[in-house]
Amino acid sequence: MITAVGEFFEQKNSVSTLEIRHTDYLLEQAEAANEAFDEAVKQLLRDWIEQGTVSTKILEDTANAEEFIERGALRSFFKHRPDAFERLLEQEAIARHLLRPIDEVYFQGDAYEPLLAKFEKRIYNIAAQRENLEVPFRYSPLSRQGDHGDTLQLTESTAGEDIGVYFGTRRTDSTALSILAQQLRWETMGPSELPIHVVTEGYMSDSLQRVKTITEQLQKQGATEPHCFVIQRRHAADDRHLGAALLIMNPLQPALPQRIIFCDTLRPGQQPPWWDKFKAKIDAVFPQPADEAPASDRLEDGGVKLQRLHDGVPVRHQDIDCAFYTASMGRALIQLAKSNADLLLNGSIELIVSQMTERMPEYYEQPNLPKEPVLVRQVNVIRRWNTGWQALKNMMQNRLTDLAAQLYPPTSQPFEYS
Repeated sequence: MITAVGEFFEQKNSVSTLEIRHTDYLLEQAEAANEAFDEAVKQLLRDWIEQGTVSTKILEDTANAEEFIERGALRSFFKHRPDAFERLLEQEAIARHLLRPIDEVYFQGDAYEPLLAKFEKRIYNIAAQRENLEVPFRYSPLSRQGDHGDTLQLTESTAGEDIGVYFGTRRTDSTALSILAQQLRWETMGPSELPIHVVTEGYMSDSLQRVKTITEQLQKQGATEPHCFVIQRRHAADDRHLGAALLIMNPLQPALPQRIIFCDTLRPGQQPPWWDKFKAKIDAVFPQPADEAPASDRLEDGGVKLQRLHDGVPVRHQDIDCAFYTASMGRALIQLAKSNADLLLNGSIELIVSQMTERMPEYYEQPNLPKEPVLVRQVNVIRRWNTGWQALKNMMQNRLTDLAAQLYPPTSQPFEYS
């Protein structure tokens, strides 16, 4: 059982809103809900088979239809129906279970592993093999999947070999990054002292190039005031760690950033290990004449020490939540750009970091004072579950949009009363 203390994102409001909610969901409740869910999925598969959509050859390879349903029917359903996941979400009992809030989830042991139904695991695992159907953090790597989409159980010989087997240690996929990027863009809405751009394209070098390109466009449009660029991106193809960055750009001088702040989530020593590599990326995108100081001389370290890796904790507790940390840092920087532009333009890096952490209540008790690691971990477990919830919600909204387009194509005219 978990007493969850963390952040619940309300998508229409600022994601900085922090609500405290306690979860006390019993194992018996979870098992009953999972059993009902599995039966709902099996009934959908029965109906699908009875409609004659499964070849007799497939059924001949199994003893009977029920055996087929218990084993390979779900994978076959996804194989033969491009809208398989959408069809599942059209069933109220199925959708309600998949979209249940975290306070209706039972977490097992100290790994905060959610107790998922058998067919729920299969749905996530099978769907993740199809583009744009990933439910972040809820599916197992392909190496941990069985023939029917089941998650293979750990054994003493395999435990610890694959960090991604645990709900709390699975990598942030492209779907999750897109959701976090959208949250950052929502944060920019409303009045702002500085014009703000959120950049999440490609790796960090690509994002820097995007900043330069946009600034050149602003120059052509006659812009003269400084613009703020907030980046959240992976470092490089060979480095899956994520970082956040802030650049202040003067449209009158697009070849040289006015200010460059890089925000990492690890601070193992005095000089960050990424320092020289990131300086090289900056100078590659913003080369300066040989007789002038390189652009990378303007680089400032806005990192914080939130993330823990390989410091003696078990594999199931490894912290690879840099996506959530950097999203929160980006959100805080956006808030500063909206309300305290002078700080970003002229303030010290120490004060900027202090003000940034003050705007990260999910991770900080007060400025520069992070919460206890166990509380930080609970927040990240909640954010992982809620990111999957948002991905499912997006699928349902996309389905409704597609149906609306079929009912009311652009060439048709809606009925009007006379």
